[in-house]
Amino acid sequence: MHKYIKKIFISEETGYQKPNPEFFNYVFNDIGEDERQHSIIVGDSLTSDILGGINAGIATCWFNFRGFDHNPGIIPDYEINSWKQLNEIVR
Repeated sequence: MHKYIKKIFISEETGYQKPNPEFFNYVFNDIGEDERQHSIIVGDSLTSDILGGINAGIATCWFNFRGFDHNPGIIPDYEINSWKQLNEIVR
């Protein structure tokens, strides 16, 4: 999995909270705007991680390891409940 991850960004370290688009602008300013189309946000929060990714125009993967019900207004591109499943998505 490490070969697919270039860098990890944490909201508290960037100064911007998700789902604020400024968080994602910060990220792509750092790694390059052209990476936006090749990136995916993986997160366990529909209202911050997934909604933020949707607002930023990047692919989203909800890590739903708790088995929560879907929020009908927030639809991720992918849903997984184990890290092994993520490996199949990013190949």
